[in-house]
Amino acid sequence: MTRSRCAASFCTVCGSCFNLNLFPNIACSMAFFRVLRPVSVNETEIHHAVITMDGGPAAANRARLRLHEHFQGPMGFGTPDDSEAWERVQKGAQAGTDLWILLNRGLPGERITEDGRASDVSAETGMRAAYQQWKKLMTA
Repeated sequence: MTRSRCAASFCTVCGSCFNLNLFPNIACSMAFFRVLRPVSVNETEIHHAVITMDGGPAAANRARLRLHEHFQGPMGFGTPDDSEAWERVQKGAQAGTDLWILLNRGLPGERITEDGRASDVSAETGMRAAYQQWKKLMTA
């Protein structure tokens, strides 16, 4: 398991201040829940759901929904960028064995904890862990 936290007490980008990635295909924060489902070697479905508070204040749930739309929507801060990155990784993986995919963002600040690794919310710690686990399973 990998965890990340924002340095700020409240993240104005996604409203979450943490990411939780569960191998192999689940990611969530306080604002969203995402499930990635491989369809074929060239296609993956991504399902997003906003997380609101059952019985919580309507204004707070609306704000949560707006944060989710701002970050995960088709013109949001995160989804278009993430989708482009995933597509480029897929193309890069087909380029040959001598091409490296760099996932070193946040590596200097990563630290080992009792329950895994922790890092800044913008680090690629979760991606590194997922690829390491995938490689371990594929070479077992």
